[in-house]
Amino acid sequence: MIIEIIKHTPLWVFALLVLLLVLGLQQSKDRVVKKLLILPLPIGMALLSYFGVFSSFGLSPVSIGLWLAALLSIACIFAKYLPPQGVEFNAETESFSIRGSWVPLLLMMAIFFSKYFVAVVSALQPAMVLNLGFMIICTLLYGAFSGVFVARAISIWSKRKIIEA
Repeated sequence: MIIEIIKHTPLWVFALLVLLLVLGLQQSKDRVVKKLLILPLPIGMALLSYFGVFSSFGLSPVSIGLWLAALLSIACIFAKYLPPQGVEFNAETESFSIRGSWVPLLLMMAIFFSKYFVAVVSALQPAMVLNLGFMIICTLLYGAFSGVFVARAISIWSKRKIIEA
């Protein structure tokens, strides 16, 4: 059955997986990042998870509201209590020195495989996406994973304000 699922997976899904793996591996290494380049990854991952909610559960106020609530609450909690360590801002170059972390790769894979799982379940058991419990769990997970990305960006960006002040 797994072979059949993989056979019926569009090629672009594998290309996306490779892209996310490359991006995640880059995040695992120490790097210097221009300040505006802090934003594309969390925005992209939030959009990917939003698309997961939208494509599976539609634009219902409940699904979008749960996704947004999870994203915002996790972003606030993680930004305040679990900021990334080893971040320094260089005002002259307007760039951040960021210590490598495996967290972004893990989160990217979590979002990717959650979306893949939901797509497979939707194809094999279409009625499952109508199950309220399934929808709640999936939308909260998508939002929570994205919230961690947003929290990392907020925490990194706030280092700039502390140093410039």
